[in-house]
Amino acid sequence: MKRLMKNSMLALAGASLFLVGSEAKAITTNSVTTDTYGPATADWNHNFVLQQFNPALGSLQSVYIQVTESIEVSGTVANTGATSASFTFTPGSVLTVTMPGALGELIPNPNGIARFYTLPAGGSAPYVRSLGSDTVDTEFVLPADMEWFKGTGTFLMPSFTQVQNSFAGGGGKIVPSLVTMASGTIQVQYTYIASIPEPAALSLLAMGGAMWLLRKRR
Repeated sequence: MKRLMKNSMLALAGASLFLVGSEAKAITTNSVTTDTYGPATADWNHNFVLQQFNPALGSLQSVYIQVTESIEVSGTVANTGATSASFTFTPGSVLTVTMPGALGELIPNPNGIARFYTLPAGGSAPYVRSLGSDTVDTEFVLPADMEWFKGTGTFLMPSFTQVQNSFAGGGGKIVPSLVTMASGTIQVQYTYIASIPEPAALSLLAMGGAMWLLRKRR
């Protein structure tokens, strides 16, 4: 029995030494930063503010950016020409987001519902409330590109919207009178490898307890 107890204590001590000497485990994880503006009457300008990736968290592997614009449109469509007009009218908006450095732009372009009209000269008709949304995204994995997102502060993504309406058809002179409300959301996801240290203190405690018991048994 004494020999068995002694062997058990030595095994526990050896296991503790192994835990203390083992390297930190690396895990892959994500962090997300988001900023939203609106809804506000288009056209608008806005600087989105996003949190940088803190290099102290680990080794950055990729930066994924997603930009969404949503619109709500309502109003009237009028034919101010001298002849009747038959046409399809589609309201829309364009959100242009400039990324840091020379990384380019992201440009979602949502549209409302396309509606068909036949209007006499001088006639008008309502454009009933319509919703639209569009999302674009990109990902950066090159170290030089990801450097733009590293730090302990924030970075800006300047943005602006432009109303963009389209017509298909002919005749007359079509003049829309609309209220276009636009909102924008930017989400940045950082994927990185974080080092999680082993519970060395617990291992040391276990090893100390094993050695104490071993000495006591002697």
